[in-house]
Amino acid sequence: MDGIQGVQARIAEIQAAFTPPAAAPAAASGSTDASSGTDFASVLAGVSSTGATTSSYTPSPDRAQWATDVLNRLGLPVTSENLKALAAWAQAEGTNAGYNPLATTQSMPGATNFNSVGVKNYLSYADGVQATVTTLTNGHYANILAALQAGNSATAVGQAVANSPWGTGQGVLRVLQG
Repeated sequence: MDGIQGVQARIAEIQAAFTPPAAAPAAASGSTDASSGTDFASVLAGVSSTGATTSSYTPSPDRAQWATDVLNRLGLPVTSENLKALAAWAQAEGTNAGYNPLATTQSMPGATNFNSVGVKNYLSYADGVQATVTTLTNGHYANILAALQAGNSATAVGQAVANSPWGTGQGVLRVLQG
């Protein structure tokens, strides 16, 4: 990529990967319109206000599916609190890294650096899910996994992230309180 135009093109490509097509149908449950390109802030607001469960948590198929797929791959419960926690975590990260909402630095074949810290752009959705799972199960994040296993408190997950070596610090808690 050459200069600003190359960076802007890559940003647009990554954003397009997380924005459903304009013709996408709304979720069957009547939740937020999928064609609006709902972001994690809206997902968080929807889950917070409705107490949504897995079946009604579909405002943005890509992002909602990502959270569900990570939890399923980890063998953890897919609850409204866990979905809210992952949505808040991704919002706190605030990254546009390719297929990497939690901004992990886990190496994967073909991954490129998104930033100077080493946050990765992954080549595929599957790579991003796998990298997140690999990172969370590397032995440094048992407290986060335990909070997700309980599945009953997004705040507990946020506190676990804050008390872990993950670089987000208090960010998840700030999003949940906002």
